[in-house]
Amino acid sequence: MAYFAISYDLVAQNGYKPLFCRLEELGAVKTQLSFWLVKSNNTAQEVKNDLEDFIDDNDRLMVIEFSKRPRFNWGFKGTRKWIEDRF
Repeated sequence: MAYFAISYDLVAQNGYKPLFCRLEELGAVKTQLSFWLVKSNNTAQEVKNDLEDFIDDNDRLMVIEFSKRPRFNWGFKGTRKWIEDRF
């Protein structure tokens, strides 16, 4: 099991509901406008490959594995609980 930070820039800004639904299916929590945290049995490459199916070719996507407790000042609802439940 590993933890990943997922960040993206969506250029067209339309039709991305399937991406957001997929992130929620994976158990990810949205912490900022385009930043999510997720716990997965997959590798960073596998997570990236999965999510690429839901974005356009000109969008940008980054998946970063992390192992230490994230530090933040504010996040969207659910951020603090997601982190506290895992670290």
